[in-house]
Amino acid sequence: MTNCPLLLDEASPPRVREVVAASSTLRPEIQALRAAAVLSVVLFHLWPGRLPGGYVGVDVFFAISGFLITAHLARELRRTGRIDLPAFWARRVRRLLPVALLVLTLTAIAVYLVVPSPFWGQFLGEIAASAVYAENWVLAADAVDYLAADNLASPVQHYWSLSVEEQFYLVWPVLLLLSVLIGRLLARRRSGLSDGIGVDGILRVVLAVVLAISLAWSVIDTALDPASAYFVTTTRVWEFAAGGLLAMIAPVPFAGAAAVRTLVQWVGWAMIGSALVFFTAATPFPGVAALLPVAGTLAVIWAGDPRHPFSPGGLLARRPVQYLGGISYSLYLWHWPLIVVAPFALGGARTTPVNVGLLALAAALAAVSKPLVEDAALRRGAWVDRRPRFTFLLMGIGMAVVVAVASIGIAVSDAAEASSERLVQSLVDDGTPCLGAAALLSPAQPCVNADLDGTLVPAPAAVPDDTGGAYACYDQQPTADLSSSCTLGSTRADALRVALVGDSHAAMLIPGLRDRLDALDWRLDTYVGRGCVWGSVPVTQTDSPCHARVAAVQQRLEESAYDLVITTARRLVDVPAAGPDAASGSYAEAWDSLAPVGTRVVALADNPYVTDAAGACVVAAGTDVAAASSCSVPRDIALQWKDPLPDAVERAQGGAHLVDLTDAYCGPDTCAMVNGHVVTYRDLHHITATYSRTIAPYLVDDITRWLGTQRPSG
Repeated sequence: MTNCPLLLDEASPPRVREVVAASSTLRPEIQALRAAAVLSVVLFHLWPGRLPGGYVGVDVFFAISGFLITAHLARELRRTGRIDLPAFWARRVRRLLPVALLVLTLTAIAVYLVVPSPFWGQFLGEIAASAVYAENWVLAADAVDYLAADNLASPVQHYWSLSVEEQFYLVWPVLLLLSVLIGRLLARRRSGLSDGIGVDGILRVVLAVVLAISLAWSVIDTALDPASAYFVTTTRVWEFAAGGLLAMIAPVPFAGAAAVRTLVQWVGWAMIGSALVFFTAATPFPGVAALLPVAGTLAVIWAGDPRHPFSPGGLLARRPVQYLGGISYSLYLWHWPLIVVAPFALGGARTTPVNVGLLALAAALAAVSKPLVEDAALRRGAWVDRRPRFTFLLMGIGMAVVVAVASIGIAVSDAAEASSERLVQSLVDDGTPCLGAAALLSPAQPCVNADLDGTLVPAPAAVPDDTGGAYACYDQQPTADLSSSCTLGSTRADALRVALVGDSHAAMLIPGLRDRLDALDWRLDTYVGRGCVWGSVPVTQTDSPCHARVAAVQQRLEESAYDLVITTARRLVDVPAAGPDAASGSYAEAWDSLAPVGTRVVALADNPYVTDAAGACVVAAGTDVAAASSCSVPRDIALQWKDPLPDAVERAQGGAHLVDLTDAYCGPDTCAMVNGHVVTYRDLHHITATYSRTIAPYLVDDITRWLGTQRPSG
């Protein structure tokens, strides 16, 4: 990698000389902002209810980075006439990677030691992604992936912001270099315009354009897809650009009256504080809301230290505040892995004393790693020859080591999943007695198969991903074109034409039905989508994209005149405004609209829901079948939310049929997490594909008995 100099012909203008002076001095207000930012994030993670908007601390960091890095690059441009890209990137590597890779390595070891194997695939995969600074894109993908949306937060989830920042460091100097080149070319074509002025002007214009485009996209994407928008780089770039624009327009603190600067500083802190206190998890973010903490940060930087009697500068300059700002990076890195790993290590939920201890431990680790790792890597003569290529070599080695350490566990997890899948296939294909739902539904009770002693399927490591291909024909982002639909089963012209309609709970039926379609002589078309329950009027949020999709499905069903439609839906516990009565009426009306074309409708009552505690019990049990089989939820708790489907069947005028398999999940008093040596649930309300395959025979038998020998006429 070579240097990329761009020489400038004119002397530096006065404002740029001010940047040099301002950037060469440690500014206490910026250290105080860092201290406030990291403290807000840490307290939010430990006690989210006490500081609900603590997540905006990340945005404070982004604005600070944009200001400082842009000022630094502008200073280098004006002082040396170039930006030495390799040297800049090497400095960033030495500043950020040593302690980041250390935390990742130790976190991976902790995962191996105390975290149950079902979480290895996700946790170690995110550790590998964090090592190459792609964690934010992994989380963004998971946020829009229905199968991953309920993933437990990994111990390195906080690396998403570091990934965004590293991507900024990679692209930003290149953007400024290109801007300078354009500025010089434009300046040469304009008589009487110096290169220096052209450079300043073009940088300001470019930063303003980047800010405007990214902010607009942030607002749009936050409205359309808030879960993904939170993590992606494109919705955050404007925060760096805002800081950079301040560095180009007002690189030094405002030179006005101390009283005015004091007022501006207090207003800035008030803006940040109001975001910390009044923002919540329900606040659409980043979008427009992020303007508040970012603008507050820039106001504090612009005001500087007014040295006024009523200024907070004296308090902010105190040693504890400045020290906390100094260790903010290390503290940010250490605190989250401790928070996530602690419950696994301690065997229970975090309590207030545990949280206090974790805070103290994170601070202690930061206090040690700051001088011994962060500072040592930056000191001349320490850690490595300062030539960039050696820095990049060590960076590559460090990243490779972390990825390799994580990959071992990922491989183990993948192997366990593959082995589990083979065992499941064998057990199901062989019609193993008393397997899964058969243990509860077989006529002869109790149903016990001694040959299954010691067997637990799917394997614990495979449970989170045991979907059996159920979502290969699933609309992750609901649309009206129905392009995600699939046709499965019999190809005979006289096959029974069946449609499966609904949300993710309908999709769960696919693995079990698919195995039986040919034998039944059924041809199955799937119309399943994320959150899209099938009703005549909206039963989800009014702006849900499901509305257009459900209308398209309804039209397709009426035009196709299927012999049979099978449907089910979640209990709508997340849409309380809809209410079960409104939902059941909507369902019944949609079903009745198919009666004129001769379509019969079968509704499968929704499965019971389980609790976090029951899920944690199964995870803690590991491969201990007896311990896992003891994990359960009281039946009244599992069924506490009313299912609209049975009432809908009663209200339907077209003769809909209800299949209620609640007893396939629950005994008289409890709903077990493991039935017939099969893990029933992969999260709080989705069943494993393995269990779906053991339920399918009972679902199909009920339907075929109801249909009898007469097919629907139409």
